[in-house]
Amino acid sequence: MRKEQYNYFSVKVQSMAARLEFESLTDMCRFADTNLVNNIFILRGEKSEDDFFALYHNACLLLHNTNGFKTLENYLTAQEKGFPNAAVYYDSAELGYTKHEDYLLVKESGISDLATFETMRKKGYMLGYTTYKELEASIPKPYELETSINNPYELYSYAKLHNFEDCSKLIEAFAKGFTDANLYTAAKELGFPTHADFIDAGKRGFRTFVDLKLSNDKGIRDSQDLLRYVDLEYVKKGTTTHDQRVLLIVLSKIEQGKKISLNKLGAILKTNIENYKYEDTTEMPKWFTIGMNDVNELTNFLEKSEHVKLYGTYNVDGEFFEINKMQDRSIVLDASNVAHNSVGRVDKKVYANNLVLMIDFLKEKGFTDIIVIADASLRHKVEDHPILEKVKKMCTYLESPRETQADIFLLQYVKINHCLLVSNDTFREWKVQDPWAAENVDFYRLSFIIKGNEVLMPDLK
Repeated sequence: MRKEQYNYFSVKVQSMAARLEFESLTDMCRFADTNLVNNIFILRGEKSEDDFFALYHNACLLLHNTNGFKTLENYLTAQEKGFPNAAVYYDSAELGYTKHEDYLLVKESGISDLATFETMRKKGYMLGYTTYKELEASIPKPYELETSINNPYELYSYAKLHNFEDCSKLIEAFAKGFTDANLYTAAKELGFPTHADFIDAGKRGFRTFVDLKLSNDKGIRDSQDLLRYVDLEYVKKGTTTHDQRVLLIVLSKIEQGKKISLNKLGAILKTNIENYKYEDTTEMPKWFTIGMNDVNELTNFLEKSEHVKLYGTYNVDGEFFEINKMQDRSIVLDASNVAHNSVGRVDKKVYANNLVLMIDFLKEKGFTDIIVIADASLRHKVEDHPILEKVKKMCTYLESPRETQADIFLLQYVKINHCLLVSNDTFREWKVQDPWAAENVDFYRLSFIIKGNEVLMPDLK
């Protein structure tokens, strides 16, 4: 509202010969400003619609109907703000709105109070509505709404209902195809750039965008297919193909010291490879690579691969493969589990000396590649802390990061190397989370008993 620049006086005109009427109030204001007239008369009629603004100049009364305005300043403000008449202008002013477009929005949408309107303005819904309409008109439109949004207030109401904190967040989500703030936040935390990617991942069982992108790049069909792919990636040895990695897994599970003919090994390998076929189409996955297409390529790999030699030796003349003894393989110790397991101790305390006993026992049995993986907290729990330093000198000693369970690294190490694992832990919770652990960990795991200074391991021949 303008600051008053005129002085107003209410008068009654008895009679006056020289009377001129302006064509508009705008002309009247322009004349007053041009001629430096500050005093404005208000001529009161019997009814308010008969009221006039007037000014006296050179013995002439110049006037124009007030058109319902109380002052010329009010009229000029109404013109600037787009108000069509005095009634709308004063009704808007009483409600607290200074622009005609805001007043129209209030009337059309049913906004109940000025506080709501100011909240909408502060959170960007007045200006953001234009951006929304542009997005709404785009082809193809990235989102679908059940009901249309026809003004800023409806946009604001939708945002409140769907948990958006302001208009910019709403527009950002809409542009990516999301129509709910909570869903958008969850998807963004998992790396999904668009709603279409999020939905595609959900249908195929992928949890993160990284999984979805990897699968799209490699031709992986769904989450189960991804698990099989990842499990074989853990076995990746140099430039080995997937069928060669399957062979290495097969060799790691054959009983120690056993001899197996080339034909039988080939048959077992074929069966294991066919397990990777999709049940519904019986087709091999697109990502699965083949490096051994015939028996010659199989024998060549058995003969020359350094990775094969970790599990045994191929006899060319006899056409059979002989599996190494357990002692020729790597063996990893679950340090916390070994340190906690002492039969017959009343105190139930944790001892690093258990690790010394276990390492000595394994070395006596012929193991040379011994790895210990421990929780970071183990060093604070053992009663005989100085002995832990001795353990670190006896073999490879690895410690998991703080607040990260060593089980993660134990299982990963076994998965990568298909080595033996010394632990009495059944890894029950990990079997629920990891299909590989559920299917394989018990095969590689060796249970034990430590009683006094004696170690018993019935699975070790």
